[in-house]
Amino acid sequence: LNNVFIKELKPILYMKKISLVSPAGDLESLKAAVYNGADAVYLGIDLFNARRLANNFSWEQLKEAIDIAHLNGAKIYLAMNTLVRNNEIKSWFSTLEKAYLMGIDAVIMQEVFLMKYVKKFFPGLEIHASTQSSMMNYRSIKLFPEPDMVVLARELKQKEISEIIKKTKKKIEVFVHGHLCIAYSGQCLISSLIGKRSGNRGICASSCRKDYNRDGYLISAKDLNLANYIENMAKTGVDAIKIEGRMKSPEYVSIVTKTYRRQIDSREHIQKLSGEQINDLKMGFNREFTSGFYSGEDSIVGSEMPMNRGIFLGRIKKGRVKLNHEIKLGDGLGFWDSRRKKMNGFTLKKMYIDGNDSMIGNRGDEVKVPSKYFRDEIKVYLTSKNYEEKAAYEIKIKKFDIKLSGKLNSPLKIIGPDFSCVSEIVLQKSNKHSLDVKMVKEFLDKSYTKGIKWNIVKFDVEENLFMPKSMLTKLRLKLEEALLKRFTPEKKSEMIPLPYVPDAKFDHDSRLLVKVYGLSQLKEANELKPYAIYYDAFEKEALAAKKLCTNSKFFLDTPVVMTDKDIDDVQHIINKIKPDGIMIGNWGLMDLKFNGEIHGKYSLNTFNDYAVEALRKKGIIPMVSVELSSDQILRFKNKEFIHYTHGRIPVMHLKGEYDEYTLTDDKNYTFPLRLVNGNTEMLYSRPIATLDKAKKFISGGIRYFFLDLERDTTTYIKAYQNIINGVKQDITMLKRGTTIGNFEKGVA
Repeated sequence: LNNVFIKELKPILYMKKISLVSPAGDLESLKAAVYNGADAVYLGIDLFNARRLANNFSWEQLKEAIDIAHLNGAKIYLAMNTLVRNNEIKSWFSTLEKAYLMGIDAVIMQEVFLMKYVKKFFPGLEIHASTQSSMMNYRSIKLFPEPDMVVLARELKQKEISEIIKKTKKKIEVFVHGHLCIAYSGQCLISSLIGKRSGNRGICASSCRKDYNRDGYLISAKDLNLANYIENMAKTGVDAIKIEGRMKSPEYVSIVTKTYRRQIDSREHIQKLSGEQINDLKMGFNREFTSGFYSGEDSIVGSEMPMNRGIFLGRIKKGRVKLNHEIKLGDGLGFWDSRRKKMNGFTLKKMYIDGNDSMIGNRGDEVKVPSKYFRDEIKVYLTSKNYEEKAAYEIKIKKFDIKLSGKLNSPLKIIGPDFSCVSEIVLQKSNKHSLDVKMVKEFLDKSYTKGIKWNIVKFDVEENLFMPKSMLTKLRLKLEEALLKRFTPEKKSEMIPLPYVPDAKFDHDSRLLVKVYGLSQLKEANELKPYAIYYDAFEKEALAAKKLCTNSKFFLDTPVVMTDKDIDDVQHIINKIKPDGIMIGNWGLMDLKFNGEIHGKYSLNTFNDYAVEALRKKGIIPMVSVELSSDQILRFKNKEFIHYTHGRIPVMHLKGEYDEYTLTDDKNYTFPLRLVNGNTEMLYSRPIATLDKAKKFISGGIRYFFLDLERDTTTYIKAYQNIINGVKQDITMLKRGTTIGNFEKGVA
């Protein structure tokens, strides 16, 4: 019997207790998260967070959020997960210090090279590496010792996550529900280049939700739903699961948090969600659900429509819609016109079944609705329900025993289990209203809004004494503060001025670095003798390219998206080809065994002096972010970096292959798609062409200029050689169809 018992118990013991992390865009959403069972809530203040368009929290609200969370055993994670410019670093640290002293439990960060200072300045504060930091293999994670938790890229499969967990000691967090980015997080530049609104700065314009090729929403991702995979995640060893939704309603936060709380707590009895539970989630928000790449799905695209749609009721045929779900008068209906790509909607005030008025339409009924939108082939959705709205949360009341004592000309004293407080003034003789249990209780009951109930177990106060109501209110607030300090211990900052970054420049002439895409193009570039020529490491002709590159240094260029197997393959290719240098675009490649020159790609998001300095100390010459303006770049103290000077830059990195060769948006801008090692790069609609403006960088001490050339190789290399050498030339024709990118304005 004992053996049988142990056999049954083993899978239960094996499953890790997963932490549930919920979103909050405002205080109501925070309460919805905490009171529905979140173990932690992540939120942002106005600056430095990747959802700057959410309501976010004021300082006063942040303090209240921390109090509510800690009182209920939940943690607060502050999202400061954007890229930080040089002129913002002091403010970034001051902001974090203020939040740290208030009592936040963790900071979520994108800036990996600021983490060591956070660890040093703020004892006890956890660091979580944001999904924006592009951690997608175990080597990346092992290279950064500071994070306590790593939020993995959402493109990883269960097997890949399992391998990462086995090979690193870090806690691992995985997104399980809500909005999905079609591009790898931290690697999307389209919003930045089109509208100067950067996803890396928290104000993405959602260009992926557009209609492309007049053929649908070809890169619009469905919403993630992994509620049926919680048991699998527990057995895999995932430490925390995260719900997306800081720009969504408290009702959404409530139903999704509640659903995942139920799944986690079921543990050995986890079951698949019922149809009713899935419909509840759909009514919260959905763009159609997917289990994503975690479960091995090849595509997460929902090309038909890009917006929230509620519950699908049916398609109108012969003037009727056969219902898949019950509807009632007063419900909200949406009508999707796929030809016009538009969702129209209204509140249902009248419907007919078999020609008769009806208040309710049951599943299976064929219903007619009098409306100009009610036309054949239109899809109908239930977008809201006509019922008395339930509150997004129910406040959980915590009861605490207290004793009161006081006498004439002495303060009123309140004593709790391990805290106490006294009134600011002494008790006086009463002329009219004497202080009694009922009066005190009336004031103390106002703590209900914070989830606190004071249980008066002893009232040892002399009769016929008086205290003003304002003083009783102050005493209650002091009492709340004394209690909440038990849950949020006082912290001490050890922040000091950041280390000085010394000025640094290259001590050589300007150099051109040229990326080419074929052997004939390499030969052409080689004739013009640029400093270095880059060639794709995974191309079959890479070894032949090395042999042909006789006048320039030969570099192997590596992809942005890399698995641990890809990294092993790159190491093997390097050992075989023995290039002069490599260009790396993924953190996991920083640990390669290679003695040659190493350059860093734009994808490392080098945004400030501390990132440049850290990479230079690792022997890497980085490329500064293309989201910086020329003035911002020239204000760097350490100018030992590369500038992306010319080329059709990838604005998205997409997992897997796509059928299309190009994507054309509603403004007729065309974005080519390029296959790289089994994944897809979406290129910008126009080449960035700094051309003669590069002279500004040359005079400012920048010496490395990167040209990504797919054609006109000789023309552009000669043009930039002339610019470097100060030779006058007519470049009018070269500017046609190009852009200077973020050269002048940078991004918000």
